[in-house]
Amino acid sequence: MKKIALLLTILISQCMVAQNQNLSNPDDYTNSSLMPEVGQYLINGWVKEAVSSQQISYNESRISVYLYNDTGVLVDQYHFSPSGKIIDQWQKIEGIIMVQSHHKYISIELENLSNNKQVFFDDIRMFPVSGNMKSFVYDQETLKLMAELDENNYATFYEYDQEGGLIRVKKETEKGVFTIQETRSSNVKQ
Repeated sequence: MKKIALLLTILISQCMVAQNQNLSNPDDYTNSSLMPEVGQYLINGWVKEAVSSQQISYNESRISVYLYNDTGVLVDQYHFSPSGKIIDQWQKIEGIIMVQSHHKYISIELENLSNNKQVFFDDIRMFPVSGNMKSFVYDQETLKLMAELDENNYATFYEYDQEGGLIRVKKETEKGVFTIQETRSSNVKQ
């Protein structure tokens, strides 16, 4: 089993992003602004496995959540696998974790369970079950809105022409991606 290089570590009293750091020494972490409280949290994201044939479901990837006490000892763990339909080669991973008062560190690992297959993760989110979250993706060069991820982590995609005008809006659903708006324009030749 391979774990991809990204390892997010969230301290309940503090937060930081780490790459493969040992959780046994709480003094290694620095202060930050994210302080998850006791409660239920929804974690979700999308995964794509590099496969040569069409799949009904992916089975070589998962998101694992490990909860540690204040001395760095693992006390609880959750493993979430892809489920639901594969939409444009991506399948959703989703689950609920319970953060309790004795949990002090949360490690979220994006895992590739295969030794010979590439796995890609996207749009990983964690927020309280009673909450709601929207995310936005912008083109880094034009700063135009490229996608909006709704409260269920499904995307609305925005496509532009060379002049920067909006030409197409597509919506991702459980049944696939559908065009919901298309605009065509042209200049009159004289």
